[in-house]
Amino acid sequence: MEDDEHHHDDQVVDHLDVIDPQVATFATLTNTANSILLPPLAFYSRRPVVILPRTGRDADIEEVSTRTTSTDELDRHVHDVLKRKQKYRRVLKGVWAFLKTRGCLFVFGVYGFFVVFWGSAIVLFLAKWINLHNHETQNFWVEICAQILNGLFCLTGIGLIPWRSVDTYRIYLIWYYKRRTRKLRKRAGLPELYDSDDLPDPIFDPNYVHVLTDKEQYELHHQQKKFMKSQTWYRPHGTETHRAFPIALALWICLLNVGNTVFQCMLAGCMWSMNRFERPAWTVALLIPLAFGCGIASGVLIWRGGKKTKRTERVEERLRRVLEMEESQHSVPPDGVMARIQDVISRYGMGSKEHASSEKESSSDGKHVEPSHDPPLPGIKIEEEMVVPPTSG
Repeated sequence: MEDDEHHHDDQVVDHLDVIDPQVATFATLTNTANSILLPPLAFYSRRPVVILPRTGRDADIEEVSTRTTSTDELDRHVHDVLKRKQKYRRVLKGVWAFLKTRGCLFVFGVYGFFVVFWGSAIVLFLAKWINLHNHETQNFWVEICAQILNGLFCLTGIGLIPWRSVDTYRIYLIWYYKRRTRKLRKRAGLPELYDSDDLPDPIFDPNYVHVLTDKEQYELHHQQKKFMKSQTWYRPHGTETHRAFPIALALWICLLNVGNTVFQCMLAGCMWSMNRFERPAWTVALLIPLAFGCGIASGVLIWRGGKKTKRTERVEERLRRVLEMEESQHSVPPDGVMARIQDVISRYGMGSKEHASSEKESSSDGKHVEPSHDPPLPGIKIEEEMVVPPTSG
């Protein structure tokens, strides 16, 4: 599947992530699930495929065809997204696309079923909608349901301790090198970085003024690479479509995941060390909301951080401009609009003015040095849905 010609490359995915609410919602839900529920495992791919909605041969396609000469399905989809926002409809389609993925089918189909089943059972027993007409027997089944739920929550809260601990250590080192870079630049009289979260890397920016030692720089690059592989929402460097992910926010996300683990361990300790007659009621009533709250807050920060990093206005303006150029010239490049975007950027300098100017730095000899752009970062894959042309009878 990865070599299938209908899979778009990472640059196309990044553009769609910015402009298309369906792809953005799918990516956010996938990143959240990867961070909270699904650890990086060798036998499981955390890069699911989302199929773009098919542009049918009906009134909708006729309306789009009158505005663009493109016959490429991806170009039609980009044109449709820019012309007709339909944000809530596309968001719901993104949620549905996520629910159909293999990982989600397991999490929500198996794990989620048991959580909902035993959670509902607790409510039914406590509300006495299932009434056994015996106080001790009723409380016994409440305890059974609570213990099973606690075990299910321990699968993620305690089972992911190795990955969460390593990720927290890695993002702490990245945060440390961010602070160290800022201090060393100030001490050397260098100007502040325009984006303090996009730390210079000699691999991508060989001409940049570097303040860290070779060992520190290698360690920083290594930790960024490993952390990005584990936490799929993290971007260490800015691109034409996204800014670098805020390092402080990334640290908070990992700390909240650790908080979920800590509170779940405390809850398990209370549930397993004391019987239901000796266990204070406030322990369960306090620890469950705290553990849940950390997990929910982590997901919210992932969504918020991903939204802040998108260069939405710039990407939409660039896409509209390229589409207008193709319409005015009445010609379509063989590789489609997305290939044309890269050609126009390099030929006419339609890239990020803010990104280019902000990353220039005055070196010690007074010359301006501009680093090269990063290579595309890994992300989800997008697959076009094939449209079979009607056959004449």
